[in-house]
Amino acid sequence: MEEAESPGSSCLSMKSDRSKDLPVQFSDEPGPSDTKVQSNRQRAESPGSSCLSMKSDDSKGLPLTFSDEPGPSDTKEQRSGGLWENFTRPGQTSHAGRPARMSVGLQEVLDEHKISLKTRCERVTEGSDETGSGTLLNRIYTELYITEGQSEEVNTQHEVRQLETASKKKETLHDTPIKCHDIFKALPDQQRHIRVVLTNGVAGVGKTFSVLKFTLDWAEGSENQDVSLVVLLSFRELNLIKDERFSLLRLLHVFHPTLQKVTAEKLAVCKLLFIFDGLDESRLSLDFNNKEVVSDVTQESSVSVLLTSLIKGNLLPSALIWITSRPAAANQIPPSRVDRVTEVRGFTDAQKEEYFRRRVSDEDLSSRIISHIKTSRSLHIMCLIPVFCWITATVLDHMLTTDQRGELPRP
Repeated sequence: MEEAESPGSSCLSMKSDRSKDLPVQFSDEPGPSDTKVQSNRQRAESPGSSCLSMKSDDSKGLPLTFSDEPGPSDTKEQRSGGLWENFTRPGQTSHAGRPARMSVGLQEVLDEHKISLKTRCERVTEGSDETGSGTLLNRIYTELYITEGQSEEVNTQHEVRQLETASKKKETLHDTPIKCHDIFKALPDQQRHIRVVLTNGVAGVGKTFSVLKFTLDWAEGSENQDVSLVVLLSFRELNLIKDERFSLLRLLHVFHPTLQKVTAEKLAVCKLLFIFDGLDESRLSLDFNNKEVVSDVTQESSVSVLLTSLIKGNLLPSALIWITSRPAAANQIPPSRVDRVTEVRGFTDAQKEEYFRRRVSDEDLSSRIISHIKTSRSLHIMCLIPVFCWITATVLDHMLTTDQRGELPRP
């Protein structure tokens, strides 16, 4: 289950990891520029949403809207006397000994943002079918096998050729598995702060699927509630503005309209997590030796400098950063800038069966599909990758439930 796109996002992709570079013009004045931005993003992303997609590795953002007008929440905050009651920094307590609380206005904005992310992530459209209303992510979600660390060297063979090798490694290596929602938590024997996480994985293995699940769990209030704001961005989206100058604050306003009332002062009191999905699709020049540094969220610069400043910690040094990538593109981030490297390895044998039972509601049919897969070594190995599980389930479900029955395919 992998990279996502479109009003939700596509999770599994067999297409390219190149993104279409479209010129974008932004303007503070309403008019043609805003229309042009909307048009470019619509062309760059598909109208459907998918978690398991044959089209793209990436996720889609929300429509761009611009507003500099103060809203009701801002007015309410001004009347209530500021951003925090007895203003303190996160993690501190007020002079009365009670934990400091966000103002009502800011909390309302963050709640609205959670609703927006929940809507964006809760339904996914599997494969390239964009005609339906999608499937609930939580209904088909199957835990992926994620480990700390990565292969010692990047395999230059075609990714499909790597599957059998990866399958054999699982039988001999004793890796430390990490659950998706725990990637920022140190292991019991580790005494270190984890701020920047880089997650590797081949195409279709479940990187974007993991991102969607992580974000949905946060938005629904079930995981990582110590984080007050999750900002989900894809490199495919950022490619659209790679030649423009932005401040980080304006970038958030553009790609997450629900945050337009968030000011620099409000951002400073939030514990943030930035998720940058699909580094392998990036057309930005991430130069970590560039002497230009941004340290203020209102300071304008190139998108590349904004990202490198975030990762290096010059900008919002307390913010958490999560980057996903295919292995061949991961070297764009210097190892010295990464606190933890994880690898999404796909499904274990037990997880394969769980996926098919979730994907095919008929218990007898799912059992027949699982039995057939076990009879073919090559098919069983290929189903290590979630996208192949989806293809297999789709084909076998059709053959076993229609008049087109015959000998089941064996790769």
